[in-house]
Amino acid sequence: MPSLIRIGRKKKAFLRRGEWFCADRELERRLNRETEAWIRETGGPSMNDPDPEKRVAEEMSARFSACLSLHLPSKDSRSVYLARRQMRLAFSEEPLPHQ
Repeated sequence: MPSLIRIGRKKKAFLRRGEWFCADRELERRLNRETEAWIRETGGPSMNDPDPEKRVAEEMSARFSACLSLHLPSKDSRSVYLARRQMRLAFSEEPLPHQ
């Protein structure tokens, strides 16, 4: 369990390998959607960030007025966020003919 945040008095969520988990399913969905939106908008954690999972937890803590209660560094979180920040291109049109 790399990161645990507390939202309000009773709700807690933890972030593991880029995904939020929470007993409150709606809060879990909101956290995951907001994290995905932040990554799309900004690129997410910096490529050279030594602990990108912590950076995500800090950002979502700020957005949800939460407190980062616990964080354990993860050795493989860089690859998780590198894959998530890759561009997603929509190829909805036929390619132009090669000239």
